[in-house]
Amino acid sequence: MNNNEYQQPRREVNSQASGLSAFMSRVFGYMGVAVLVSAIVAVLAGVVFANQYFGFLAANRWFMWVLIIAELGLVMGSNFQANRNPTAGLVMLMGFAAVNGLMLSTIFIQYASATIFSAFFASAAIFGGMSFYGATTHRDLSRIGTQMGFALFGVIIVSLINLFLRSSIISFVFSFIIVGIFVVLTAWDTQRMRRVYEQYGNQVSLGGLAIQGALQLYLDFINIFINILQIFGYGGNRN
Repeated sequence: MNNNEYQQPRREVNSQASGLSAFMSRVFGYMGVAVLVSAIVAVLAGVVFANQYFGFLAANRWFMWVLIIAELGLVMGSNFQANRNPTAGLVMLMGFAAVNGLMLSTIFIQYASATIFSAFFASAAIFGGMSFYGATTHRDLSRIGTQMGFALFGVIIVSLINLFLRSSIISFVFSFIIVGIFVVLTAWDTQRMRRVYEQYGNQVSLGGLAIQGALQLYLDFINIFINILQIFGYGGNRN
């Protein structure tokens, strides 16, 4: 048996590892740009042009419903178009990030800037740690990830009920629970991206897969950030 026969499997393993690294870099690259777009839009609307934007919202309360509907449409559109037309899927992802930035801009009138930045960096650290764990662990996270999905559904139901109860204590406690859920989902979603690439990387558009993964991880990060912000700002927000 010659050296080429020994080296061929090694080359295939190295090639797959290199391809996976490039794919995950693209996923986190798209996700990072989406977070940056949201941050820029939120600062522009909530700080730079705060008087104009919040004045417009006060005079046109229906506009918030437009933003909510736009978010839903762009999320579904991006996910649907990702593998069919990656360019359109990416544009919709960034459009969703921009609209979400408008929604997030209200945090600047609810919380002090120091609280917002502290929550952001804490969220980034937690997200980064769990993503690294999900990308490197050999433990199968699919079972616990599915359980967290069901737990999230239950939390959403109780949260809807709390819209009528208006209990700040329930909201505060649930912020911890939601952070815990999305921390686990972050690791699971990262692991799922790795496994999807390993199974289907040669059969589907990698750009489309990267967009879908970036969208999911973006949602994980935003939910971690919002709920950590509520925890950090509990009892001390501007309202």
